[in-house]
Amino acid sequence: MENRYTISSLFLKVNEFIWKNSFIQRFRNIFFVVDFFVLLFCKRTKEVQQTAKKKEVLIVYNMALGDGIIFSGVSDHIRKIWPKDKYEVTITCQSAFASLYKADNTFDHVMPLDFAGSILNLKKRCKLYRKLREHSYDIIVDPVGCDDCTTNVFVTRAAIGTKKIGVMDKTRAIHEMPGWMRKKIYSQVIELNIPHMHLLEQYAAFWERLSEKKCELKLAQLPKVELKIDLPKDFFIVFPVASVDVKKWKPAHYAVIAKRIYDRTKLPLLVCGTEHDRASINEFLEKLTDVPVIDAVGKTNIIEYTELIGRARLILTNDTSAYHIAVARQVPTVMLCGGYVYDKYANYPCEKLGCQEPILATEPMECYNCGNHCKYQGFSVYPCIEKITVEKVWSCTQQLIERIGL
Repeated sequence: MENRYTISSLFLKVNEFIWKNSFIQRFRNIFFVVDFFVLLFCKRTKEVQQTAKKKEVLIVYNMALGDGIIFSGVSDHIRKIWPKDKYEVTITCQSAFASLYKADNTFDHVMPLDFAGSILNLKKRCKLYRKLREHSYDIIVDPVGCDDCTTNVFVTRAAIGTKKIGVMDKTRAIHEMPGWMRKKIYSQVIELNIPHMHLLEQYAAFWERLSEKKCELKLAQLPKVELKIDLPKDFFIVFPVASVDVKKWKPAHYAVIAKRIYDRTKLPLLVCGTEHDRASINEFLEKLTDVPVIDAVGKTNIIEYTELIGRARLILTNDTSAYHIAVARQVPTVMLCGGYVYDKYANYPCEKLGCQEPILATEPMECYNCGNHCKYQGFSVYPCIEKITVEKVWSCTQQLIERIGL
């Protein structure tokens, strides 16, 4: 399946440890030193002579599926900056999500790379850099952000280009990357200072600064496709998955809400995702009784997955990939969210977008928008997730059910 997405158990354990001990994130700049030695074995290959006279642009984009859905909403503005008749644009992406970018007519080329696997595996890291350095570019653009020492920054460093452009959110309280390192890597950094900025607004503001033209704020236009699986006309989705366990609401809590949704609406439950999500979904289903379930896990590719979510009558999730797809497809959604990136990822500017608002099931804390730098210690689940009660989520779900008339 095209949507098979696996991450090493070592990476997950390390990532989990970092989220629980946020101060460790400051030490990610060690990769700057590590890459000095890795790049010694990743020399630039001989340049293939180009027949086209267009200038070449590389967009460094290593982000997960949900981020990519947001990015796709305003990515077409790239062609106002670098028009097709004068530029060829290539985008890098995580291998599992290549079909999403290939379906977007914005890009001339899509370069799938194993970003997740190359973070801790130096052999894979070297392989990625060698692939990246097979070609040189006139302009390299990193729209992800160079606030921290994250993968996109080191990939930008490794890529070969005349000009390297990054973006920085000045409203953040913590910037892990030292200024000297940022200057070593980027020839230009666009600084944005927009309080409570959603990621969609950040991308749009970045493109506007580069083009000096207004970037229309809009949701991704995801392709509609046929599905190979039989589905009832109406169903609801519960997606009890989180990128890391520290952000995961209890499976038993999801089971309570799923049973109440079924009792109220008589709609069957559909579970979906990749085999990577199977363990979390099985854990949830083990707690669930007397609800008809349609199991579509592992039965769709990435584009079909977005279509599947788009057909649901309502969705309950605390995973941002399912959430951003649901918002883009305008599916009534309850998003169970903590506050670690509340404004940037959860709180869509729906009034500006002219779209229906998802309902956010959350318990605000004074430390919201910490940027995953949790000030608490000794927890297994983020406190801002742990304190969200079943009754809070059910109240939000009832509100949604009443809004859509089920």
